Amino acid sequence: MRTISGPSRVEPGVAAAPPRGGRPTKAAAARRDERLLEIAAEMFMQQGFDATSMERLAEAAMIGKATLYARYADKGQLFADVLRRRILMVYGPLEAEFAKGLGGKGLEETLLILARRLIDLTVAPSSIALGRILAAQGERFPELGKLAVEEGLNRQTRLIETILVQFSAVHRYAIDDMALAADLFLSIVLGRISRLALLGVKMEPETLERRVREAVRIFLRGLLLDAR
Repeated sequence: MRTISGPSRVEPGVAAAPPRGGRPTKAAAARRDERLLEIAAEMFMQQGFDATSMERLAEAAMIGKATLYARYADKGQLFADVLRRRILMVYGPLEAEFAKGLGGKGLEETLLILARRLIDLTVAPSSIALGRILAAQGERFPELGKLAVEEGLNRQTRLIETILVQFSAVHRYAIDDMALAADLFLSIVLGRISRLALLGVKMEPETLERRVREAVRIFLRGLLLDAR
């Protein structure tokens, strides 16, 4: 007579063996994708866009080429996710830092601190490398430029706008459009510095500090009615 056994028991304290084969768990897939984007970012920044090979990337990330191409149809899509990851890593902590003010610091000091943070990010080698790729591939992949503006530049603008709104009860502003004011702040503080960084021209720390102080001072003199 044939005996039908019930489900096997697992002894207390002994973990069940993971299933073999099949699709990876969500956690494993997330770790794989994170590792892929990390390796892709390094390859893009070190080798440039054109010299980065999808085949070599798959090999470095230890995934099959079929898996990689199923996830990303081309390098443009892959670079877009690399860029999104970079934006989240950079601006998430920055937004959290300035979300509730900086311990009683005034508007000028808050903007000075933010300006220094943004300059540090702008002149970082990784930012320069990604910026050069965006400039070179913008015509071929216009969606990359749109992504950089919508999720990068606009995120900077919203952060500055948030700070200006925080101090709107303390100061009277000469302009009602806080988004425009924030965009002008970025132009004054970062405009020339970002262009020189892309060209490989470095400024001395003392020069950067002088520029940021004067830029913030000039911006506030134009913005604040109570400073006139």
